[in-house]
Amino acid sequence: MLSTKTMLLLVWITLLLSCSSSPLTINLTNILDVPRQNETVEIDIDDLPQDMASMIDRVGVYDPSEGVFLTTQLIDFDNDGQMDQLIFQPELGPKSSKTFHIIEQLGKGTEVKYCYSRFVPTRIDDYTWENNRVAFRTYGPAAQDLIENGQKGGIISSGIDCWLKKVDYPVIDKWYKASEEEGISYHEDHGEGLDNYHVGISRGAGGLAIRGKDDKYFVSKNFTTYNTISNGPLRTLFQLDYADWEGPEGKIKEQKTISLDYGNNLMKIEVSIVGTDKISAGISLQESMGTIHESNNFLIYKQNHFDTTLSNVILTPLKHYDGYHMYNPGIKDQNHVFLDFKILNHTLTYYVGFYWSESNQFTDHEAWEQYLNDLAMKIENPIVINIK
Repeated sequence: MLSTKTMLLLVWITLLLSCSSSPLTINLTNILDVPRQNETVEIDIDDLPQDMASMIDRVGVYDPSEGVFLTTQLIDFDNDGQMDQLIFQPELGPKSSKTFHIIEQLGKGTEVKYCYSRFVPTRIDDYTWENNRVAFRTYGPAAQDLIENGQKGGIISSGIDCWLKKVDYPVIDKWYKASEEEGISYHEDHGEGLDNYHVGISRGAGGLAIRGKDDKYFVSKNFTTYNTISNGPLRTLFQLDYADWEGPEGKIKEQKTISLDYGNNLMKIEVSIVGTDKISAGISLQESMGTIHESNNFLIYKQNHFDTTLSNVILTPLKHYDGYHMYNPGIKDQNHVFLDFKILNHTLTYYVGFYWSESNQFTDHEAWEQYLNDLAMKIENPIVINIK
C-alpha cells in the first residue's frame, strides 16, 4: 500500500500535468543491447517551447515510471545570464524506450557539485578538475614564466596529470588547502588518494603532439587563458586557450573545451585546431614498461604504479581514428604510446581517463575493459531524443 506522502506526491504531479496547457514529453530510446546509466542527455533550451524556456530555472525532469525527479543542471555557455542547455542522466534498459516530462519542480534543493573545476593561482596557475571518480590537472602561465625566467618550481608542459581518488566526494579544494595552509602533501595518500603520477615535459595522460620527420614531436606550451563555464552535480565544463605553437608545417592554433560528467572515468576533450590535419594524443610510459592494448578506436596502457595498477585510456569516435604508434627512445619523459587522429573541419573529439586499482571502482581489469567497450559503442550510437 502506498504511503500518505507518496499518494500526495502523485496527486500533486497529476494536478500539475493536468493544469499545464502543453505538457512537454521527452522520449528517449536506447538502440543498444546494453543498459545505459551515467550518460548525459543534453536538451537545448532553444528546442523548448517559449513558455517552458522562460521558466527553465524552475523546471525539472520527471520520471513518471518511478515517480521521481531526476538531478538536472543548467548550462550558460556564453555567460550572458541566459541558460542554453538542460542536462540530466536517465537510466535506460537494453533496447528500450522511456518517457520523461519536463515540468515545474517546486522546492528544488541545492545539489552537491561533484563535477568541479577551477583555476588555482596559488599553485602556479594550475587548472584542476574532478568528478566523483577521477581528477586531473594541467599547467598554466605562471608555471611557464618561472622556467622562462630561470627560476625554480615551474614547468613547461601541456601534458595532463592524473589525481588518483579513493573517495566519491570532491577533494580538489581540500587537498590544495591542506597543502598551502598545513603543509600536508597531496603527493602522499592520507586516505582519500593522492597525486603520484609523473608528467614533467611528457604528454602525461593524454596531451596532444604532432609527429614530424625523423620522429620529432611538436607540442604546445602551457595554457594561456581559461574560462570556467559550468560546475554542478552532473558536469564540469571549461575552455583552455594556448598560444600559437610551431608545427612541422607552420603555426598551430589550438583551443580545448573539456567536460567531465558524473559517474564517468573519462573526460571529453573537444579541440578546435588550425594548421594540421593529423595529430596524436599520448600516454607516458612512465618508469617501467607496461602492457598496451588497442581495440578499434581506443588505446589502453596498463602499468604497475607504486605497487598498484594504473590503466590509462584514450578513446576517439571512429571518424577520427587513424591508428596508433609507440615512440620509446629510452629518454625520460619522451617515451609514449600514441593514439593517432584525423582532424575533420578543424575539429577533433577524443576522450581521456583512467582506472586506479585502489579506487575499487571495477571488480578487475576485465570489467574496466568491458566498460570501455560499452562506452565506445555508446559514443557511436547515442541515445535517441524525441521532444513532443
